[in-house]
Amino acid sequence: MNQSYLLAAQAGSLPPLSLRSRSRPPRLLPTDPAVRAMHDFLHDAPHTIAEDASVDDVMDLMFQHGVRAFLVVRELSVVGLITAEDTRGARDARRARQRVADLMTPTADVPAIDWQTLQDARIGDLIDIFVGSGVRHLVVMQTQTATWSTVRGLIHRQRMERQLRS
Repeated sequence: MNQSYLLAAQAGSLPPLSLRSRSRPPRLLPTDPAVRAMHDFLHDAPHTIAEDASVDDVMDLMFQHGVRAFLVVRELSVVGLITAEDTRGARDARRARQRVADLMTPTADVPAIDWQTLQDARIGDLIDIFVGSGVRHLVVMQTQTATWSTVRGLIHRQRMERQLRS
């Protein structure tokens, strides 16, 4: 991801009290289509946060919503990804002054997979990608035109592994 991308679904921080249901995700097998592991933003709006929000705010929202990653936005463009792992390094004394932009992974450095590639892949292929790269999340990009792509979804390694074990 080497530029800012518009969200595939409506963007915006979710209201603090709007909790999502935590239904058990379906069981996965290595031979299943890879799209089954994706959090599809066309069906379930992404969790987003502004880049100037405090680290305390994003940590609170992650806890409230039961998620481990937020897309970081500026207006309607995705500028990065912040995960629970990113916030762990923030020291209590400095955390109050730190902003999401200080800890996020910029879009140019976020590991991504193309929607077309994902449609042809299996869960086993995603396992190979995660093991080989060591990343914890993959952003799914959908190409709209030669110069414009949207964030279509997000794949969480830990969630996928839980679904494989269930």
